[in-house]
Amino acid sequence: MERKKEKIMENMAEQLVQDGVVCGVSYGFVEEGEARLHYYGRQGSILPYRERRIQKGQYYDLASLTKVTGTTTRMLQLIEKGRIGFHTPVKEILDRFQYPDITVENLLLHNSGLPAEIRNKESWNRENLLEYLYTTPPQWKAGEFFLYSDVGFILLGKIIERLDKTSLEETFKKNIFLPLQMNDTSFLLKEEKQRYIPTECTEQRGCICGEVHDTKAFMLGQCGSAGLFSTLEDMAGFVQACLNRSKLLFGNEMFEELCGRIQSGRTLGWSKEYGGDTLYHTGFTGTSVLMDMNKKRGFLLLTNRVHPNRQNDVFLKRRKEMNEVYLGSGF
Repeated sequence: MERKKEKIMENMAEQLVQDGVVCGVSYGFVEEGEARLHYYGRQGSILPYRERRIQKGQYYDLASLTKVTGTTTRMLQLIEKGRIGFHTPVKEILDRFQYPDITVENLLLHNSGLPAEIRNKESWNRENLLEYLYTTPPQWKAGEFFLYSDVGFILLGKIIERLDKTSLEETFKKNIFLPLQMNDTSFLLKEEKQRYIPTECTEQRGCICGEVHDTKAFMLGQCGSAGLFSTLEDMAGFVQACLNRSKLLFGNEMFEELCGRIQSGRTLGWSKEYGGDTLYHTGFTGTSVLMDMNKKRGFLLLTNRVHPNRQNDVFLKRRKEMNEVYLGSGF
């Protein structure tokens, strides 16, 4: 039954490429002890990328999957170890932050009241951007409403850096990536450009490849909301660790907290839009992770749907259809 469903999913993934919705796809079906990984299509629509096939071991800009792969995971580890609490005020750690009612939990649940985005971000420099993060007023009282906020997760990244007294790269590597043997996951670009999948082509930056797509992450260098690069193989290992409730991530009590919490269709860092047993997150560049924690299986989809430009709502609709097929029954 499940393999029949996977075949349908394979056809849907390849159809994305054949219909010109994306140039190529890397995707996988992950279970506790097995990951079935697939690669199809081309790296891009312009030279030299349209002459290069999608292959194993290529680097994708994870975009907002950074929020869950790195930032949420490390923050929950720190909470589990008692180095900070869910109800710790952000201002207690980041003294430049001006709003004492906003807590770590508010940031993880995206209900801090802080804005979703940074206004006019293209015109700011690094220091001005940081000042905005610490001083921009909330739009409403903490805990009242859900609003998905990059601002909140950049602040979480700053909290992690302050507590661990090192960069996000170093603490994520030490506490998440090396234990899980995710050797190709990093903020730092280490390999030849041919291993990187291109993203958007813009007037300001040309065709972006081998550098982060997100404007804020590009300006800040390493931040909690975006900026990680990874491969399908590494991300499959991360998903397996989550499905297995690996102690390399955190203990069962924290997994229960993560999987059992539901507020405004979300839990800590992750979305639960596909139901209480699921963990889901997407990245703007065309990446996503969907896990059914009860059935211990997951679906990974990595694309560059913003290449050559971001006007690609068809992909969003088709990805939703794929997710529904993966979780549905009757096949």
